[in-house]
Amino acid sequence: MARGKKKKTEPEVYTDEQLRIVEKHIGDNFGTVSNYFQNKEEGRITLNINVIPASRKNPYITLVTTGMGAHVMKAEGKSGEKYCSRGELVLCLPPGWKLDGSEPYAFWPVHLLDLIAEFSAGDDTWLSWGHTIDYGKNFQEQSGFRGVILLMSMFGKESWECKLSEDEEVTFYQVIPLTESELMFAEKNGSAALTDRMGRDFSKVADPERRSCVPDNFGDILDTVGDHACKIEEKELDISDINGADHIAAFLRWMIEHDMINDEFLDYFADEFRLIRSGELDIRKFLINSLDGELNKELFTEEGKAFSGYYYDFYGDGDAPCYPSDVDSMALDYFGEERYNSDEFSDEAYLFVPFDEAYFEHMSGYIDKAYNKFLQDLK
Repeated sequence: MARGKKKKTEPEVYTDEQLRIVEKHIGDNFGTVSNYFQNKEEGRITLNINVIPASRKNPYITLVTTGMGAHVMKAEGKSGEKYCSRGELVLCLPPGWKLDGSEPYAFWPVHLLDLIAEFSAGDDTWLSWGHTIDYGKNFQEQSGFRGVILLMSMFGKESWECKLSEDEEVTFYQVIPLTESELMFAEKNGSAALTDRMGRDFSKVADPERRSCVPDNFGDILDTVGDHACKIEEKELDISDINGADHIAAFLRWMIEHDMINDEFLDYFADEFRLIRSGELDIRKFLINSLDGELNKELFTEEGKAFSGYYYDFYGDGDAPCYPSDVDSMALDYFGEERYNSDEFSDEAYLFVPFDEAYFEHMSGYIDKAYNKFLQDLK
C-alpha cells in the first residue's frame, strides 16, 4: 500500500442468511417488492430502497430499505451500560406517486431514506423511536417538509422487529416527514408530546397535501380545550367535555381581572367581557365559542405575554412556577391524596373538580403566588 494513502473501507453488508431473513420479513409484513433503487455512491453501507406498489389492503406505495441494518448502531447509557441496535426504514406515499422519472422532484422520498440510512452508519450515531432529524430546509420545495420523526412501523406489531438470531434483531421504523411547526414542537416539547398531538386519525402517509397537526403559531398557543376534552372521550370519563376548559378558563379570568388583556381584544369582545365580569356568561363557553378553544398569548398585553410564557408551561423545569402543575396540586388539595390517586379519576382528577366560584378562588391563590414570583424574578 502506498504511503500516505488511506485504506479503503468496505461497506457493511448483511450476511447471505441475514439478508434472506430480512427480505422474508419484508415480504411477509409489507408486501411484494416490484423494483428497487440502489445507492450507487460509496458509503458506509450498501442500501437498497425497495418499492412495494399500492394494493387494496395497503392503499399506498411503500418504500422499505434493506442494508441500513447491516450496521450496528452503538450507544452508552448514563451508567455506562452498552446498547446495540439495527434498524431499517419504512416510508409510505400516496398511491398516485410517480417514481418512474417523469416527475424528478418526486424522488425526494428516495433521497431522504438514503440520507437517513447513511447518517445512521456514522460513528456515535444512534437512531430509535422518537428520534427527530432537522434538515434546516425543505427536502424539496413542493414537499413542505423539512424534518422527520421515526416511529414504529405502521404495519402492526409483527412488522416492528425482525429476528436475525436469538441475540440480534432489526427494528423497522416508520419515517414521518414533518412540517417546520411540527418539528419545532417536537424539539420544544418532546417526541411523545408530538405523537399525542397527532392523535389516532393522523395519517402516517408522507402526503405533502396533509394538514400540519401543529399550527404555524403554535409558540403563541398556551393550551387548547381539545387537548383535555379528548382525554374525557378516550378514557370514557363520566363528565362533560366542557370540563376540559375549566383550568384554562380560570387562568383567562384571572388575566381579565388583572387587566392583562390587550386593547384590541378588549374592544372586540367588549360585550362578552362585560357579561363575563357580571357572571352572566360562562367564561368556558366564551373560550370555546369565541376563541375556538385556544388560549393564545396574542390575547394579552406585553406583561401578560411575558407572565403567561413564564408560568403556563407544561414542561417547566425545577422549582419554577408551573400552572399545569398547580392545576394538579389544586385537585390534590380538593380531593385528598387517597381519592386523587384512586382509579375513579383515571389519572385525570383535575377534570373532576367542580367549576364554580370556589374553584376560581382556589386557582387564583396559585396564580397570585406565581405572579409575585414573576415580578421578583424581573428585578
